[in-house]
Amino acid sequence: MEMMEVFAFNMKKYRKKRRFSQMKLAQMLETSTSYIGEIEINTRVPSMAMVEKIAKALNIEPFRLFINEALQDSENPQETDNFLEFLSTKERKALSQRIIKRISGEIDQILHPETMELDK
Repeated sequence: MEMMEVFAFNMKKYRKKRRFSQMKLAQMLETSTSYIGEIEINTRVPSMAMVEKIAKALNIEPFRLFINEALQDSENPQETDNFLEFLSTKERKALSQRIIKRISGEIDQILHPETMELDK
């Protein structure tokens, strides 16, 4: 599953878990319902600022939106959560920054593939 497919799937999953309609989430994010729908069907890519707003509205850490369900459904489904429980605040922040940097790079590749070819 592609990274943005994972994001779209997880956004919808957490939205439904919170019992938010697309309209409610859109209102919380001060955006349109159609934009939320487009993200959820993977036809729009949100900015990193919007990813952070979505995570905050859904009351989750941003990286959770990018964790592939297949990885979570391993032999020990608590493994990811247990790992995070033992990280200090400083380690969590550093991990979040690394994840955001990597995701930003991948989003740039998706949005601007022509510039990535020039960098090679």
